[in-house]
Amino acid sequence: MKIMAMGLLAGLLITAGLPAVPVIREPARVIRVISADTLTILYRGKWEEIKLIGPEAPQTALNDRTYVEALKSSSSTEEVIRRGLKATEFVKGLLQYGSQVWIEFDLRKRDRYSRLLGYVYLADGRMLNEVILGQGLAELFLAPPNLRYSQRFQKIARLARMETARPGIEK
Repeated sequence: MKIMAMGLLAGLLITAGLPAVPVIREPARVIRVISADTLTILYRGKWEEIKLIGPEAPQTALNDRTYVEALKSSSSTEEVIRRGLKATEFVKGLLQYGSQVWIEFDLRKRDRYSRLLGYVYLADGRMLNEVILGQGLAELFLAPPNLRYSQRFQKIARLARMETARPGIEK
């Protein structure tokens, strides 16, 4: 009887579209905005870098990746850096030293550089990852297995591209 009840409950959760695994958000404090998609946070008593899942912001300094971005976007390295600095300033306007945020993790918690990978929620409940994509300040970069919000991110990025493609619109 217990097995049947558990199966019924699992079926209801699946058909209702609810995640089978509860989503946990953990508190953290902002120490520094490194770039639009990377922060230094105080998490569980340690300073950690966290890379936002989804947005890939333009570079803010001249390096090999800046040249690659410039080639991909048919723009100059100066333009890439300008967009990167603009995106970073936007995030700095949302987060200051000591700002309370909440972190949600996906399947892979760290990248090859030992940075945390996550979704960052602002005090007002908005997901920073979505805000950045929605403003058209970053490209969408999806890397399995961290794909929990990939469909939402794709829709937001597509809408942002459509908005910036309209004549007379500059983000």
